[in-house]
Amino acid sequence: MRMRLSGLCRYDRGMNSSQDSAPSTVRLFPDYANTVLWFNEPIDYDVAKLSGTLTHELSQWEQSYYDGLNDDYEWKSAGVARRFGAEGERLAQRVADELGDKFEIELVTSLEGSPKRKFQGRGPALNPEAAAVFDSLAIKVKDFEEEVSRAREATRRGESTGWYAYAPLSNTVFRPKQHND
Repeated sequence: MRMRLSGLCRYDRGMNSSQDSAPSTVRLFPDYANTVLWFNEPIDYDVAKLSGTLTHELSQWEQSYYDGLNDDYEWKSAGVARRFGAEGERLAQRVADELGDKFEIELVTSLEGSPKRKFQGRGPALNPEAAAVFDSLAIKVKDFEEEVSRAREATRRGESTGWYAYAPLSNTVFRPKQHND
């Protein structure tokens, strides 16, 4: 079985205010980032503030992924892959319960024939400190996405935004093209 994982995760839900009750999405998958928690980017276990036991189990699950693959990045056996998937489901629900019903946990196992699964807490956060961390991250991501949107619109109007990309190996700066709409 081939594995395909992507480190690029996009926060795709609104804030959890009274006007917008859609849950924020946290993704759970290993991808060589020393964490399986992704919220727009990898979230270090220390930052996430999940319980110590859950953090340890997530770390072990991540290691089981690396240990379960051969040199061609294929599962060593179907049984290893199934155990990885089952453990991922158990852990995704535990993360969901710690973060509460304001968050949705999307488990991405990339097992052949296994779709992404979503888990949600069964009530208020069992770990309010961790939920507060992810609430804060959601605000930052939403603010950044709004800033990007404003910059795109300004660029379309031909205004300078100060946004640019930098390629360090060539020491090249790329500025957005100015469009005359």
